[in-house]
Amino acid sequence: MPDFDVVVIGGGVAGFAAAVRSAELGKSVAIVEKDLIGGECLNRACIPSKTLVDAAKLVFRASKSTFMTGSFSVNYSAIQDQKDKVISSLRAGLAQTLEKHGVKVIRGTASVSREGEASVNGQTITYSHLVIATGSVPISLPDFPLNGRNVLDPWTAMNLRSLPDNIVIVGGGVAGVELATLFRALGKNVTVIELMPQLLPGFDKDVAELTKKRLEERDVRVYLNTKSKIVKADERVEFEAQTPSGIERIAGELAVITIGRKAFTGGLDLKAIGVETDQRGYVKVDETARTTNPKVYAAGDVAGMPLSATKAVKQGLVAGDNIGGKASRMPKYIPTSIFADLEIGVVGQTLEQALKEGEAKEIVVRMSEVPRAWTLGETEGFLKLVIDSKGLIKGAHMIGEGATEVVNAITIAMETGIPVFELYRIQFSHPTVSEVIEEAIQRAVVGEVF
Repeated sequence: MPDFDVVVIGGGVAGFAAAVRSAELGKSVAIVEKDLIGGECLNRACIPSKTLVDAAKLVFRASKSTFMTGSFSVNYSAIQDQKDKVISSLRAGLAQTLEKHGVKVIRGTASVSREGEASVNGQTITYSHLVIATGSVPISLPDFPLNGRNVLDPWTAMNLRSLPDNIVIVGGGVAGVELATLFRALGKNVTVIELMPQLLPGFDKDVAELTKKRLEERDVRVYLNTKSKIVKADERVEFEAQTPSGIERIAGELAVITIGRKAFTGGLDLKAIGVETDQRGYVKVDETARTTNPKVYAAGDVAGMPLSATKAVKQGLVAGDNIGGKASRMPKYIPTSIFADLEIGVVGQTLEQALKEGEAKEIVVRMSEVPRAWTLGETEGFLKLVIDSKGLIKGAHMIGEGATEVVNAITIAMETGIPVFELYRIQFSHPTVSEVIEEAIQRAVVGEVF
């Protein structure tokens, strides 16, 4: 008889979710973690970044207020202390949950070379089911070699106790935009270099354009369609940048490289246990989180795109459900949240993508048409709904105050397949930001209200 029904390798949000759900469904579970429970998201990425961004934005907005007087400045060390308190509180909560459900936490590094067995700290533990939730790690690219000093991955840079005055960010995706927001709100000179023709590659073009506009209004320099490389990294980091108008030299005391990650599977002989990976090294899984070995599951970054905690938590729950005998599959729609100067929430297809599958239309409501936006003092932004010929919402793209929460609500309708003509009878309270959904539905079915 095995020592445990389930062994989970990796105590990040994916592994945590898989462990708790398996235990809730009656399985004996051990979770192996070499560092801190909560993993990258809780300890170095999602939670700390949002804590820092929100604090810095608060001070920045106060300084720009038309009805507040006085000087405003940021004590970055104090914000870091607050961030550490938030992380500690949440991590303690996770530990209590694991204890409550009888999950055994084993500190150490696991290795696997034979099915049904894992070695931790020189001891062998046996299991019936394995969950691989080992996450991903930054990689040092040839043009942007990380040096642990002034060329850093985003999460290392974000957790510095002090920052230099001039910062160059490589990559204008989610992490690049959030860090540019944070560093500029702290009064730093920020430059963003993006290889593609728009910020937030793959996102709605109008969302990306407004994001760029807001950053530039705050004096963030944004280079698009620019190929770059580091040519010097001593006291300053210097880049050679091939811009559309020619070659430029860009420099800063700190370079943050937000591109380049890979699955971490160190110590795991995946071939020996019949687990296949794709060409990029991510573990292959189906919609139930099963790998090519039916007794082995994978969840989170190690299981491939998207590399997000949102996906990781759900994939961990799906793995735990199926191990525990509750049939479960990954959802069709997984929203993305970006905590920039204006929040961004995105789920599903753009209009261009939807039109490739058939007839579709786009409904746009500007935040200046929503009364609550005026009371909040932030009227810039919009919500776009992409709707097919059957009235089903195929995509939602919002930039503006409360966008992340609004898009979560829309995801419910998308995942459950509720068409707009049924949503038409739902009333939202007034005045609220979420009325932007009601207004979009009204316009899709009949006509505008505001």
